[in-house]
Order: sequence, then C-alpha cells, then structure tokens
Amino acid sequence: MENIKNLLNQVADLNKKNEEILDATGGRFNIFRVCGVNHYENTHSAIIKEFLDPKGSHGLKEKLLDCFIEILKNEFEIINFNCGNAYVCTEHSTQEEGRIDIFLEDNQGKVIIIENKIYAGDQQEQLKRYNKYAKGNYGEGNYQILYLTLDGSKASKQSAEDIEYFPISYKETIIKWLDKCVAIATRHPMVRETINQYINHLKSLTNQDMSTKNQEEIVKLLCKPENLESVFAIGDNFAEMRNYMINKVFLPKLTDVCKELKLENISKEEDRVNKAWLGFIIRKPSWKFFQISIAFGTLELGDLRIGVNHKEGKDVSDNEAFQFLIQHYAKYKNHKFWAHKNFPTYSYWGKDAMLAILSGDMSKIFKDEIEKILELTKDLDM
Repeated sequence: MENIKNLLNQVADLNKKNEEILDATGGRFNIFRVCGVNHYENTHSAIIKEFLDPKGSHGLKEKLLDCFIEILKNEFEIINFNCGNAYVCTEHSTQEEGRIDIFLEDNQGKVIIIENKIYAGDQQEQLKRYNKYAKGNYGEGNYQILYLTLDGSKASKQSAEDIEYFPISYKETIIKWLDKCVAIATRHPMVRETINQYINHLKSLTNQDMSTKNQEEIVKLLCKPENLESVFAIGDNFAEMRNYMINKVFLPKLTDVCKELKLENISKEEDRVNKAWLGFIIRKPSWKFFQISIAFGTLELGDLRIGVNHKEGKDVSDNEAFQFLIQHYAKYKNHKFWAHKNFPTYSYWGKDAMLAILSGDMSKIFKDEIEKILELTKDLDM
C-alpha cells in the first residue's frame, strides 16, 4: 500500500508540473471545448467536412483533401479521385438507405462515404445500406466506405458483415492528417490556429491531451521494476473505483435530488461499470406507464444518456406523450422504446464526470434535466 501511495504522489507531481505549464502558456484555452464540441457527431462532421471541402472557407482549395487521401495511402482504393472538383456535404440523403454523415463525390462519379461515430452505436444494417446505395448508383470500384470512430474500432457485425470498408480513427488518422494540414496552412494563420485548436480538442477526447514530454515521464515512471506491481494493482481496481464513485458517492446525491423533487428513485446498487446499459430509474407517482432513465453503456462505450421510457420496455412509438417528448426534449427519432438525448456536458463516466460528482456539479445537472422532463410532462397522460 505504501508503494502505491508513493507512486500516486509521483504521478501527481508530474501532473502538477504539466498543469503549471498549461497555466503559463494558455494551453487550456480551446474554443471547441468552450462551445461544447465533444460527443456531437454532427458538429464534428461539419468541421471535418469544411476542412475536406475544396470550396471550403479555408481558402486552401483541394490541398487538405489531397492530404487526407495521402494519409490513407494504400488503403484508399479509388483510382484518380479528382479532389479539385469534389463536392462535399454532410447528412447526404440516400432516400431509402438513410443519411450519410460525410459524403464526397468528384466530377467523375467517384464517391467517398464517411460514417462518423463518436459514442453512438450502429443503426440496423447501416453500412450494408450505404454499400447498397453506393454500389447501385456508382458501381464497383468507384466508391469507398470509411468508418470513423475515436479509436478505430470496427463496425458491428449486423451493420457491416460481408461488405468492404476501412476503419479510421480520430486518435490516429484524423490527428495525423490535421498535423500535416497545419504545415499546409502555414501562410493562413487563422486556419492554422483553428486546426491546432481542433487537434488539441481531439487529443482531449482521445485521452492524449497531456504534453508528450510529461506523458513520457509518467510512462517511464510506471515502467520502473519497483513500480510495476503497484501499476497493475491500480489497474485491477480501476473499474471498482468507478463503481464506488457512481454507487457510493453519486447515488446518495441523486436520491436527495429525487426527494426534493418528490420522485421515487428505485435504483439498486448494481455493477454500473462492466455491464451494458444499466443506470438509474426514477419514477413519478402519477405516471402510469413511463419512467425517467439515466443510462450508460459499458466501460468501453461509455454513452451517458437521459430520457423517458416505458416501464415494461414496450414499443411506444405511437404514444402521443412519447412523441411530444421526442419533439420537445429528446429529439431522438429513431428509437421505439425510449425518448432520450446524450447527457449534457459529460458524454461518459470519465475523469471530468468523476470530478463533477465529487464537486456536486453532476447532481445539479441531473436535477436540471429531470426538471425539464417534469415540466414538459406535467399536463400529459404518462
């Protein structure tokens, strides 16, 4: 135990040193973070689209798109894609097969499809549908599907089985591309600094925002023979730590919020870290069929969402009250069982969320969101 304490103290000292550097250099300032650009896929798609677009406001024409294709190297299968005459858009409608997050088409009928996933899962047969659309409209060899996630994970089997696509990541592909874009934009200072800020924001989202030197120092410290046992002991207990924070620290605070709002918190202490889609269940005594659910995914997925669902998990897509909530609160129209939205400010139970639990900020945000739902549903037959 003493070894673990010593190791934690040494890591804390290195982090403090890094924090002092950030304070001295203004390294904390990032307009993307200020504006809440974190788990909103549409916003990230719009940013990437603007950089890729040869007609984009950056004024660099096709240079950034050329660079993107160069980053893909041998994995880019389209021959002679005409970057200079490419049309780029977001939310491209395929009519029957859904909307494509980022869509690029050149003047030769060649197409790049980018499906952008921050935290959300795949829709039913999503990549299969996009592949069907591209194959039918552009033909074999004239299109490529890229599957963009934070860490480069693959699409689900039901979404992409038996089709060709290439997984890319924000963590490596996008950051590596944008690093090269910084050099391209040397003579465009506003564009250059905007790209730099977006890179820093993506590094924060992918847990790479610590300075390289500081990171190397921590890794060297952790790799010392005398520290390895402590490192593994900490790693083995990480999930339990998060479980403790959620159940022992936050759950009582959430219960107090429910008492104040005259709601019933029927949450039971369960493993809220390693199991999928468990959360907090809150009921209003007058509601007949519905309940408020605060749900999150596995440790890997980390989605944190809040909304209303049927008590028995029934399809409520035709329910008037449910449709009202979708329109005025959740705005999530592709789900039959609950109206929900990504949780504001925190997208998953990470470090920032844990700090918010300790400070009490998380309870305040939960209370605000629950009050919004209650206000919207006060006159509805739920």
